[in-house]
Amino acid sequence: MKSATIRRHSLPVIAALCLVAAVLGVGLVPKPASAYIGSYEWLGATYMGTEDPFFDGTNIVAYNAGATAQLVATVVNTTDAEISIDFARLTLGWSSEKEEADTAPKTIAKDTYAIFIWSFQVPAVSAASNLVVHNFDITVQYDVWGGDADRQWTTGDEWELVVYSEDQAACRDSIDTWDANNDAYTIWGYKAREMTTEAWYLYNKAEDQYASGDFAGAKENYANAVLTQEEAIKKDASSALTGETALERLGTSGTKGTGYLIAGIGILIAGIGLMLGALLWAIKGGKKPA
Repeated sequence: MKSATIRRHSLPVIAALCLVAAVLGVGLVPKPASAYIGSYEWLGATYMGTEDPFFDGTNIVAYNAGATAQLVATVVNTTDAEISIDFARLTLGWSSEKEEADTAPKTIAKDTYAIFIWSFQVPAVSAASNLVVHNFDITVQYDVWGGDADRQWTTGDEWELVVYSEDQAACRDSIDTWDANNDAYTIWGYKAREMTTEAWYLYNKAEDQYASGDFAGAKENYANAVLTQEEAIKKDASSALTGETALERLGTSGTKGTGYLIAGIGILIAGIGLMLGALLWAIKGGKKPA
């Protein structure tokens, strides 16, 4: 159920899930007469979003190979009676094995919900390719008190899981640092802007390499882009520039500085002319012409 998926980073996850489940419980959205996944949230992901250059706009949830991933889901009971849970299993596209929920209630009362949690280790890229998006599926089997037994509800295949290689993870670290620096600093100084231009060149080169699958080359250029960017920030900070002082200093080079130089030379020549005139007047004895 893509439409019910929560994708929040800043809100406490459990509170967000409970809020969605509570809304579902009071009937503000249509509810099937069954138990179903009201919402789910991945925790601890390296990256969540649509801006990974290699996956080109696809919404992904990426974990580093070897990391521990965690999935939290609410299961809502909209049947006419209490249900007992037989199992809640997570199927991952790179494996035929089922992951049983680490945290799961034995029963869920009528018109209420419960929280289920799965934890698992993300495999190496040799077992789960870092070049494709992997699917997953949640299946809940339950018995309705006084009714049907072994009923199941499943999310169906959701395609969003990605396993990052070590190089991809390093690229993501550099991208996050780059973005944070851009948000935190504004470069004003002329020399610092020159360095920033160089940094952008390296960053764009890294983006192209990453998009083509050259993650090792991208890692190097992303890192160099960040180093150049941070050197530009340090250079700018050492000048203690603000927007106002930068505009003042802008005239110390370029056409405005040249204008100041020409004006200064003109004043100097005028001063020399006055001095020569005064000297000639003194030589002639300071007499005014008749």
